[in-house]
Amino acid sequence: MALPSEKIAAGPPVSPNRLWAEQLAMGMALLVGLLIFMAIFHASMLSSGAQVLGPNYINAYGLASLIVIALQLILHEVGTLAAAWWLGVPLRFRLFIFGAHATAMLEEQPRRPWIDAVVGLAGPITGTFLSMLLAGIYLFTIYDDTIMHLGNPFFLGMACVGYFYNLFTLIPVLDLEGGWIAPVIAPQAWLFGLVGVGLELTHQFNLVLLCVFSFGLPRLIFLIGARAPRLDLVCTHRQRIIVNVSYFALVIMLAWMGSSAFDSLSRLIPEAMGD
Repeated sequence: MALPSEKIAAGPPVSPNRLWAEQLAMGMALLVGLLIFMAIFHASMLSSGAQVLGPNYINAYGLASLIVIALQLILHEVGTLAAAWWLGVPLRFRLFIFGAHATAMLEEQPRRPWIDAVVGLAGPITGTFLSMLLAGIYLFTIYDDTIMHLGNPFFLGMACVGYFYNLFTLIPVLDLEGGWIAPVIAPQAWLFGLVGVGLELTHQFNLVLLCVFSFGLPRLIFLIGARAPRLDLVCTHRQRIIVNVSYFALVIMLAWMGSSAFDSLSRLIPEAMGD
């Protein structure tokens, strides 16, 4: 019987570091080209898309907003640590922002694509649940607001920050968590997933999702051209389905919820402040 490692499609002897560097370079070129195109032909859409990197009203809440944002970052890292502990990956109790905690634990480990992907997904999934909880609290405050029925936009704003932070960590480049998930994603999943991302971009444009598209497309090109090895074939069929579906469902869901929350904030906060 063939060993799992023998299932990996043979390809040219290109080092993983060089592949990641080439993917980063191609992704940056594509991103810059798309931004130039948007600036020329769809400037208004690009302007609105840039705003959804985060709410503009954080300073209105002062210390409270900083505390809640820090709490979201910490719980995001706790999810990564919990997954690493469950899978037997040596823990490193250091706080890294922007999804780099997974990198700190995985970079010195032998490559085990399934474990890499699970540890990479754990933080964004944990952070997404917390953001959804904050959005749920906002919905509860709507019913508690007997006068204006606007609720407290603070909670929705904090949820919006969480949505876009977790989406940012899923960009498929190292040293973000998306970079540890990407090798388990099959070419077919990249194709259909990027089509879904493109459709979401035309519906609700935002720059973070554009980054996912720009850096994911080179990965698909490398796999189709057999330049990158099919590391997903090391995993079982069930494991590949779990990672492939979870990744793109999370990416599209975070983009949709983040953009929708930000659109609501642009209306709610001026109304709540009486502007």
